[in-house]
Amino acid sequence: MNIKKFRRISRGSSLLLKIFAIFSITLVIYGLYTILFGDGNFWFTYKGPSIPLFSMGGSSGSVGITDAEEKLASMIIVPFTVVVFSFILLKGSQIFTWLGKGETPFSEKFANAIKRLSLVLIIFDLLVPIIFYSVLSLISVDGYNYTIGFGSAFIIGIILFIVSEIFKYGIELQSLADETV
Repeated sequence: MNIKKFRRISRGSSLLLKIFAIFSITLVIYGLYTILFGDGNFWFTYKGPSIPLFSMGGSSGSVGITDAEEKLASMIIVPFTVVVFSFILLKGSQIFTWLGKGETPFSEKFANAIKRLSLVLIIFDLLVPIIFYSVLSLISVDGYNYTIGFGSAFIIGIILFIVSEIFKYGIELQSLADETV
């Protein structure tokens, strides 16, 4: 692949990530507006981690956690998660913008940006279920539920973390080669 094509693809990827981030924020704003001022038929939903590691729940009576309590917890957590998700998309867009401008991926700045992005993905994917189920259990009158696990964002974060370390190793090898010459 030639350099012009790579830069064009990088700029296109940057634009696409920005569009997704703006679209996500717009949907959340629309959703919150509809929930607060509309007919009430629009609700956010939260699906727990796709790979649950630990799950427990119960109730002191026969009611347990109601749909209304789940909807309220989702209305609290989902906008927060979409804002963080949009931040991740914008940071990814920034990385592609750097590449589109011709900056080398073999720099400390690039490797550290990928590493920070990977850590945000990992921490985000681990904390969101804990926060959601904590909020749900606080809201619930008669029940509690906890599910701890991870999803695809965690796995992508691990892969990006490894890629950032590979880039750092490549930078070290390049500096050693430059010193040798």
